[in-house]
Amino acid sequence: MTVVRLLGPPHLVGSAPPPGRGRKPWALLALLLCSTGPVPRSRVIDLLFPDAADPQAALRWTLSQARRAVGDAVRIGGDPLGREVADGVHVDVLDVLAGRAPVGWPLGEATLPLLEGAEPDVAEFGVWLHGRRRDLAVAGARLQRTHRARRFSPAGRGAVRDLVRIGEQVMDAGAARDGTAILAGAVRRARALGDDAVLAEALAHYGRGYVHAVASTDPGAAAALREADRLATRDGLADVAALARRELGFVATATGDQAGARRQLDRADAAAAGRPEAEAGVAYGRGFALVDTLASAGAVAELDRAVALTEAADRPRAAAAAYAMRGRARLQRDEDEQAADDVARARALVAELDWTPLRPWVEFLHGEVLLRAGRAAEAETVFADARTLAEVLDDACWIALTGRGLASARARRGDPAGAAAALRGTRDTLVAAADVCCWIELHIRDALCAVTAAFDEPAAFAESRVLADRAERAGLGEFAVRAARHRARLGDRDAAREQQARAGRYDNPALLRT
Repeated sequence: MTVVRLLGPPHLVGSAPPPGRGRKPWALLALLLCSTGPVPRSRVIDLLFPDAADPQAALRWTLSQARRAVGDAVRIGGDPLGREVADGVHVDVLDVLAGRAPVGWPLGEATLPLLEGAEPDVAEFGVWLHGRRRDLAVAGARLQRTHRARRFSPAGRGAVRDLVRIGEQVMDAGAARDGTAILAGAVRRARALGDDAVLAEALAHYGRGYVHAVASTDPGAAAALREADRLATRDGLADVAALARRELGFVATATGDQAGARRQLDRADAAAAGRPEAEAGVAYGRGFALVDTLASAGAVAELDRAVALTEAADRPRAAAAAYAMRGRARLQRDEDEQAADDVARARALVAELDWTPLRPWVEFLHGEVLLRAGRAAEAETVFADARTLAEVLDDACWIALTGRGLASARARRGDPAGAAAALRGTRDTLVAAADVCCWIELHIRDALCAVTAAFDEPAAFAESRVLADRAERAGLGEFAVRAARHRARLGDRDAAREQQARAGRYDNPALLRT
């Protein structure tokens, strides 16, 4: 039996292929094995060879050494780079991430640091490694608890609610997976307690935390929200019902189910009636759902209401989120000055609150504002810093958005081909990652159309058609108008007429611009 060990000092157990040389081959293996899908070669180069004179050659050499290190146990290759574990081979990090009992390695080593003593001296990879070590340590501890059959102690209502509060505090500090693990523990204890009111609260907060910070389309989190709604509705818990329904609306929006989002938000509105804080949350959800649809101005109006309600209720976190989302809506409408004001307010609140998880999002928006003002170099710096933080937080949505921002800045600074390659890498990774909001994918495809048009018209045409198709299926028709505009700018007269005809159905004047 062959076992690939990456927890602790990396090595192979049960086989003796010729040894690879250096630390970067093991780092490359760790990157591929700990990722949910193929990794673009450009991303590997950014993390492992940012200063190499010939990064492509450095990557080829490292690939050859990685293959020597594991022999036939793990096959790696392709573009983007993928990996395939051979039959009968076990990998410690895959066991930990899947939550399954170790095979061929001791359970007691499930919490050893990834690549212990074999870390390459590259700052960019160090940031990625820090985040992965944190996630694996949490998953390893959970695996040990599960397979040692340790029972949790009984808890009363107050203790369960304390766990919910602590879990949310941990999430607010930027440790999403740690926080959701605590919230999951609160759900388990609430079930053991047999108190449906407390269980509904725990389920709603767990579901909200998970879909916002870990995976927006996770079926387990959505099921928790549906159960919370059912219990809260039955027991007359209006605040909990409003929260669960609002978050189910968010999930529907994230997955492109606009009709489902409207239904859930209407139900949330009914439960929130007369409760300003809950009404603010529903208004925010509606604003988020309406951006990029037929009702762009309606999105701004809903977010106006969310801002007013959160400020009146003295809820600065909710206000920061509402300002940021209104800034996004205004950027889509080319209302740049108003968007800049919203983003500045959101940034000020996030800094005052030291709210780490929201910072990549508001900094991405700040970078967009800078790009609109022609300050590409400053924007690139802002995007790069936001990307680093997004990677530490391991937030797929923020990683994708900041990658789009970096590529857009790169194009503005005279490298459209390099920007397009980076966008294609981000796009391809997104297609494999089911937990990224669909509107983010469309934003990346939109940017790719614009960048590619500068040097590869056939590719831009092809990408614009994919953009239009996916926009229609997701119910985000503004992107279909933008796709037609891309083709019109490339000389397609039919597309120019299509753009004007489509844009006339929307209340966004930015879509009429040629």
